[in-house]
Amino acid sequence: MSFLIFRNASNDTSEPKSKRSWNFRSYRKLLILCSHISLVVLAYYASFLLRFDFSLNDSDGLVFLQTLPLILLVKLSLFYYFSLLSGWWRYAGMSDLLDITKAAVGSALVVYLLRPTPYPRSVIAIDMMLTIIVIAGARFAVRAYTEHAQKFAPQKKTLIVGAGQAGSTIVRELKRNPELDYKPIGFVDDNRTKKGLKIHGVKVLGSTDVLSKLIFDNKVECVLIAIPSAGGKQVQQIISKCRECKVDLKILPAVGERIGRRSSVSQMRNVQVEDLLGREQVTLDVKNISAKFKDKVLLITGAGGSIGSELVRQVAKFHPRRIVLFERSENDLFKICMEMGTRFPELDCHPVVGDILDVRLLRDVFALHRPDSVFHAAAYKHVPLMERNCFQAVTNNVFGTYNVALVAKQYQVGDFVMISSDKAVNPTNIMGLTKRVAELITLSLQNQKHTRFMSVRFGNVLGSNGSVLPIFQQQIAQGGPVTVTDPEATRYFMTIPEAVQLVLQASTMGRGGEIFVLDMGDPVRIVDLAKNLIRLSGMEPDKDITIVFTGLRPGEKLVEELRLDGEGISRTTHEKIRVLNGGTSHFDQVLVSLDELSRLLEAKNVYGLVTKLKSIVPEYVPSDEILCLCEIDRHDMAFAYKRQSADLMQPVRPAA
Repeated sequence: MSFLIFRNASNDTSEPKSKRSWNFRSYRKLLILCSHISLVVLAYYASFLLRFDFSLNDSDGLVFLQTLPLILLVKLSLFYYFSLLSGWWRYAGMSDLLDITKAAVGSALVVYLLRPTPYPRSVIAIDMMLTIIVIAGARFAVRAYTEHAQKFAPQKKTLIVGAGQAGSTIVRELKRNPELDYKPIGFVDDNRTKKGLKIHGVKVLGSTDVLSKLIFDNKVECVLIAIPSAGGKQVQQIISKCRECKVDLKILPAVGERIGRRSSVSQMRNVQVEDLLGREQVTLDVKNISAKFKDKVLLITGAGGSIGSELVRQVAKFHPRRIVLFERSENDLFKICMEMGTRFPELDCHPVVGDILDVRLLRDVFALHRPDSVFHAAAYKHVPLMERNCFQAVTNNVFGTYNVALVAKQYQVGDFVMISSDKAVNPTNIMGLTKRVAELITLSLQNQKHTRFMSVRFGNVLGSNGSVLPIFQQQIAQGGPVTVTDPEATRYFMTIPEAVQLVLQASTMGRGGEIFVLDMGDPVRIVDLAKNLIRLSGMEPDKDITIVFTGLRPGEKLVEELRLDGEGISRTTHEKIRVLNGGTSHFDQVLVSLDELSRLLEAKNVYGLVTKLKSIVPEYVPSDEILCLCEIDRHDMAFAYKRQSADLMQPVRPAA
């Protein structure tokens, strides 16, 4: 009732929107039909005029009128078959010209077979040619008019950096869609041979060396970087020049982010710090990966996390029969399930809310789904938190991994791939230590039959939950300061999609017992990362946003490593993947160590736990934080521990 009163008050007597849209579509179809009828009649009449030198007698005119219904019926039927009676003429392209040609040739053959006796056969050939010219000409005339009118529309003058395939696709889409609000006025490309060339009517104006001048001379308002393979330094130079000229800047993501998708304006986004890493494009052996996962059942633990969810997204493109999403956080699991339901509605995604410490649940899930491959991404990974919660770190990362791996062996899973970390190398923190122990567990299980166990070790991934990038972004949004641990602190970085692509590739190479190491490129100084992010936000470091150095946190290293001194490293068939000789680990010995760790966990004995872990991983160097931790036992009595010497730790009771 209130809706009716509102409409009357506003004097809105128009029809509902849905009805207006229906009428518009109906009139549009009718208009297209009438246009084609008119053009067919025109072409057919012109063919008679040309055949008889523009002098039609009564008998020739009678033949025209008698055969016109047949011509209309045949041509319109074929136009309908080739979908020429629908679509927008302003988007006409080569595919439309090809369909028009097929329809014209087909109609000519049909008319030739059905022609009446007193019928000039040359008219058929002339009519066929005129039909192609008239029908196609009308469509391309509409397109030309639309593109010409677009020049006068209020759009942002835009330069496209990159006159390759991606740039060409972007310009073609912009010219076809004036509502996108970008008006391409020129290309910028460092290939000197392209200067002066026109691509889709847009000229290559020069190289990036004169980008600032081109922006100024042409009053450019926006720059689109369409070079998916651009290196970090090249992107930085382009960004610097655009910032000086104060223009909007968008970039087409690298191919790794767009796997399975073509270049499109819809994929253009603001420049992110990942673009400045200069990571090279990952080349995948898609054939082997597809053969490995197609029609198979995959189980992913930690499926709602940064790496786990990306694993789900990427393996879905290889058409597995089912993906079992095992995740403890119901909110994260719900998000990835909703996303997969939208992007891959035909895929069987089976969510399981559960903990990897629940052995009974794990057995039920494995028995029900019988997975062919398991990707174990579930783990605690935050270094400072794990230093203060060592019992939980060992329980989840060590015993959780053991549970999943052992159940995988029991149910004869084909492959077990554990996601490891560069912090497992010469660990100085509990998180890295537990990851190294987990690696040793997978190595020991390889002596068993049926299942191939392997680990994939890599460094930091930008944008993952709790990583440094979102922390910096939040600090910048709050106006600073941005906190960095140490001016010389460096880390290896890669993007989440790239890391997962290489994990999938490594999984096809494993024969069992390997530790794969991903090529992380050159290490990046954290302070440089912070400065780049501040600049991307349109501000200057130490001027608009200050950077404060806080010192290394408990368990952190100044420089991360990717392999131990005793680990031999070999090349694989993939240029970005190396394989390590992780040494030997005996299952019986691992069982004894796990039994001892279990008893120490139950006793809440920090000293004994750390001592035992150090005996398992001799290269482990405990941080001062772990040596000074205070843990409360089941009787709420506090125990503190302090370091007496480099290798000796003694428990100390606090004074009463």
